[in-house]
Amino acid sequence: MTAENERRIPRAVHKVPTPPILKIYGFQCALVLLASVMLIPLDKVTAYSAVIGGMISVVPNAYFARQVFRYAGAAFAREVTRSFYRGESGKFVTTVAMFAATFALVQPLQVFVLFIAYLIVMLLNAVILARYAGLGKKI
Repeated sequence: MTAENERRIPRAVHKVPTPPILKIYGFQCALVLLASVMLIPLDKVTAYSAVIGGMISVVPNAYFARQVFRYAGAAFAREVTRSFYRGESGKFVTTVAMFAATFALVQPLQVFVLFIAYLIVMLLNAVILARYAGLGKKI
């Protein structure tokens, strides 16, 4: 290829592919709802405690992911940084607010089930994203 042809062909910009956010967090919501439906025969308080704990994990993480992947590329470096910090602070505030609202407004509540569901969905999020990153982006 000559130098003249190389100038005509635009250089590829390295872009981080956006993960399928809606698919990932929709799948997590579906699993949380399925688990809670399976817990209804055991105890209704356990079932809705599991839903609340799972959603306390899913909602802030989905907000964070939405903020982080709004911009991409070196041309948007400042916006990428701002959206990352905005997403992280929003995730923290949302998580704290959801826990506070749950403890203040929901009675009766099985706190152990709430925290176990929260932790399981956090681990599920990490596993799904690691699988997405490692297996050629097939979700």
